[in-house]
This record gives sequence, structure tokens and C-alpha cells, in this order.
Amino acid sequence: MPLRPPCDLFVLAGEASGDAYGAAVVEHLRPRLPDLICAGFGGQALAGAGCEIEERNEGLAVMGFLPVLARLPTFLALKRRLRRAVIDRRARAVLGVDYPGFNLRLARSLGEARQRGTRLIHLVAPQVWAWRPRRAKAVAHSVDRLLCLFPFEPALFNRFGAARADFVGHPLADLVPLGLDCAPIASELGLRPHDRLLLVAPGSRAKEIEALLPVMDEAVQAALPRLAAERGGRVVAAIAKASETPRDLYRRHSDLPLIEGRYRELCARAHVGLIASGTATLEAAIIGLPHVICYRTDPLSARLVRQLLRVEHIGLTNIVHGERVCPEVLQDQLDSPRLVAHLATLWSGERREAVRARLAT
Repeated sequence: MPLRPPCDLFVLAGEASGDAYGAAVVEHLRPRLPDLICAGFGGQALAGAGCEIEERNEGLAVMGFLPVLARLPTFLALKRRLRRAVIDRRARAVLGVDYPGFNLRLARSLGEARQRGTRLIHLVAPQVWAWRPRRAKAVAHSVDRLLCLFPFEPALFNRFGAARADFVGHPLADLVPLGLDCAPIASELGLRPHDRLLLVAPGSRAKEIEALLPVMDEAVQAALPRLAAERGGRVVAAIAKASETPRDLYRRHSDLPLIEGRYRELCARAHVGLIASGTATLEAAIIGLPHVICYRTDPLSARLVRQLLRVEHIGLTNIVHGERVCPEVLQDQLDSPRLVAHLATLWSGERREAVRARLAT
């Protein structure tokens, strides 16, 4: 069997956010290393950055214990193929981006490559401070370098004397540009200057959308007349559609307009958002959009999380600020009346202004 061409960097990005972060890293390296040869596991963003995609990440963004268990054979086969690819390509470095349940297990299987000099790096340290803190030691011994998003995280890993952990800041701080152009969205939705937009962002995973969009849509239909009457004028609601997610998945649960691939512009134009817990909430916070954080998973996963969770908040917006800035509506509490009440609170008045002021800091 002929030798496969070597690569300098092998990137592992199992989700859309990791794909974007990984692409940003590659694009940042190119001016310094113009001959960089990059391969990996990812999607459109990494491919656009010039990475040769060994395995595509479509359909692999699953959440919850049971959905992961159902796809376990798929993940195990993927892990074997990627391990072989890293070894065959003689990668000088492997960069895992988030997706820790998969990426760190793959890293632990790369002992042969590591002995040959391959450096293992992981961007987005697992949130051991939030749940399962005993993982910190195993994580620290799985890689050579750990890049942390929060300033308090390196100390949690460096005490084990294994991987060097460093605070690098959150990639979104650089990826979210200032002065977003909202005109195309306004034109597509027929928004006049004084019309208000209610953003619905149910996530990109199928299970997320199925769990969140029905109740989000119900809340929007109930809230629209109330919100329009509160300050006058027209209120329009729209769904942020993930580029990699089929339209019919959204259409099963809502007839609201779908805007694809322009989430940040939607946040900039919106008045308030209903947003699935995750990176999308932090993007909204950086842009300054008051929002309600929504989360629901299967009962078994929820029970496990409740037993293991060590933090007061689950939304990144609130974790970063260290307080409950935006409301969180989770699991059995996630129903239309509660969402409507939170939307009304954030739509106008003192609470809205307090949230906007806190997001600006």
C-alpha cells in the first residue's frame, strides 16, 4: 500500500462551532506557515480554509446519553478510521476542537502517533468545573497542550503536571465582527425600520430542534399579539436555520420564516431571542441581544446532569458573567406560558435595560 501524503496539522471538529473555530485557527496560521498542509474531520468551514477533509461531520452533532448510545457503533467506526488517518498521514500535530467526548477518546488512542512525535492539542477545555470534576486528571494526561476559554480553567489542569494548559480567550470574541449588515435580512423579512424582530434559534441538532422548536413556536404564537400591543408597531418572528440542517426538520414544527446561515445578523437585528443553550447564546450575548436560554434533553440524560452538575447556571451567557443575566428555562419548566412571560419581561422596561447593560460589559 503506497504511503499517504503527510500533513502538518490534523484538525478534529465534530460540530459546526468547532468547524468554524478550527477554520479560524488554520486561517490564522496560513500567513505564518504558507506551506501548511492541513487535513481533518470537519465540514464546510474547514474545507473552505484549505483543509483536506478525511471524514465529514454531518449528522454527528448529537446530545444526551441515549442518542449517543444509539449511535455508538458509528462513533467507534469513525474513531478507528480517524486514528488510522492520523497515523498514515504522519501528522505533526493533531488539534481537537471541543467535542470532548469523542476527540479526547481519540487522543487517548493515539499513543503510537504520540511516541513518533505527533503533538496532541485540544482547544476548548472540557468544563470540568461544571460537572464531573474528576475528569480533569484524565483530560490533562490525554493531550500535550490544552487551550482554555476561561481564565480560571488552566489551574484546574496544570496541577496534574501533564498537559500544559493556557488561557487563550473565547474564539467568538474575534469571530463576531462589529457593524453587521442587517439590510439583507430586513429585506427578506419585509421589515420596516421600526418593526421588531423576535429571533427563534432552536439549535442545529435534530434532537434539539425536535425538543425545543414546538414549544418555542407555541410561545411565539401566543406572545406576538401581546408584544405588538405593548409598544405598538409590528412584530415579526423568524427562525435561525443552521446551514447543515434540512429545512423539513424545522417545517415539521413551525411555519415561521427560515433565515439560513446568517445567525449573527439576525441577532444584531432582533429585539429579543429564544435561543437553545450552547455557543449560540454566547454569540447573542457578544452582539448584545437579550435572550431566553432554553434547554431540554431526554429524561435519563437530564437526571444524570442534575446529579453531576456543579454550577448554578448552564447558559454560557450566565457562566461567563457569573450571574443570572438572561433567564434559563429548562427541562420540565420549559413551557409556553413561562417563555411568554420571559419574552414580555425582556421586551421593554427596566429588566430589558438592565440585561442590555450587563451584556455590554
